[in-house]
Amino acid sequence: MKKHFQISPVLAQTIVDAARELIGKEINFIQLDGEIIASTDPNRIGSFHEAAFLVKDKRMVIEVSENDTFKGTKKGINYPVMIDHEMFGIIGISGDPEECRSRGFILTKITELLIKEQMTVRKVHSLDELRSSVVRMLIFENQKKDEIINEHLHQLQYELEENAFVAIIHLHGLNNPSSLPVNMHDILLKQGIKLFTYLFPNQYAIIGNESQYKAVFQSLETYFLSMDIRCSIGIGSVGVLEELVKSYKHAKLALKYAISKQSLLCEYTKLELEMIMENIDPHTRNDYVTKLVGELTEEEITLLHIYYKNNLSLKKTASDLIIHKNTLQYRLEKIAEKTKVNPRDFYDSVKLYVALLLQTL
Repeated sequence: MKKHFQISPVLAQTIVDAARELIGKEINFIQLDGEIIASTDPNRIGSFHEAAFLVKDKRMVIEVSENDTFKGTKKGINYPVMIDHEMFGIIGISGDPEECRSRGFILTKITELLIKEQMTVRKVHSLDELRSSVVRMLIFENQKKDEIINEHLHQLQYELEENAFVAIIHLHGLNNPSSLPVNMHDILLKQGIKLFTYLFPNQYAIIGNESQYKAVFQSLETYFLSMDIRCSIGIGSVGVLEELVKSYKHAKLALKYAISKQSLLCEYTKLELEMIMENIDPHTRNDYVTKLVGELTEEEITLLHIYYKNNLSLKKTASDLIIHKNTLQYRLEKIAEKTKVNPRDFYDSVKLYVALLLQTL
C-alpha cells in the first residue's frame, strides 16, 4: 500500500457519483478535518460537517436524526472509511436514517473498493493493470510523467505526447447489466486506445494523444452506431499532461451535456454557453432552474429537450415523440401555463433553454 495516501477531491467526487448511481441518495465525502471535499449536492462542497468529528473520535457509524443537530450536518448516516485499521475520511448518506441504513453496507463497500483500487495502482503486473495505473495516476493524483509512468508506458509500447486529453464513455442500461457490452476492453484496443480504465459502475475513462483526437472519436462513433451500443461520450479539453485532471473535469461536464441531450458524443471545446454557466453561483443556478422548470414533469422536460434539439420545429419534434402535431402544441401550452413562459415565443424560449442547460450542470 502507498504510505501517506491522500484522497483527492477528484477521486472523492468519483466515489460519491458512483455511489449515487446505485444508492439513489445524496452522498458526501468528508475529510478528517470536517471539510466536505466531494458531494452529489454541489452546494455542500467546501462546507464544514461537524458530525464528522464524532465519527472520527468514536471510529464508528453515527446516525443523525434531525437536520442541524450538528453544524453543517443534515440528517442521515455517516460512516468512517477504514482500510487496514486506518481512517481515511468519512462518507455519508443524506436522508431518513431508517431508509439509509439498509444502503450502508453497499456504500462502504463501494468506497473501500475504489480507494483500495487507487492505492494499489503502482503495484501492477498485467498490461491491463499497467494501462489502468497510468490513467488513474494522471487523472486522480495529478501525477507528472515520472519514472514509474514512463516504465509503464514503455511496457505498453505507447508514447504519450506532451499534449493529451481525457474522455469518458458512459454505458447506458445500468439497471440491466446484460445490456452492457462485455468486450469494451477489446473495442477500445481495436480503436487504437491503449490508455483506459474502468470506472465503477458503468464508465470508462480514456487518455489519448492530441494527434489522435479526431480519428479516435470518429472511429468510436462509427463503431458504436453500427453495433447499436447505447452510450454517451464526453470529451475533455486538450492540454499538457499536468492538466489532465482539468481535462477529466471537462470531460465530465461534456458527458453530462451529452446524456441530457441524448447525444452519442459531446466535446467540451464546443460548449460555449455551458462553460459560462458553469461559473454561475450554484445557489443562483438552482433558484433559476426551480423557478422556471421546477413544476415540470420528467416527461415535459424530455419533450423540451427534444423540442430544442430540433430547433423548435413542431413537425420534427412531433415525429420524434411519435405524437400528432396538435398533441404537441397542446403539451407546449400546458408547459406555458405551468411555467408562465411560452416555449413558442423566442424570448421566452431562450429563458427555458437556459434553465434546461443549467439543470444539466
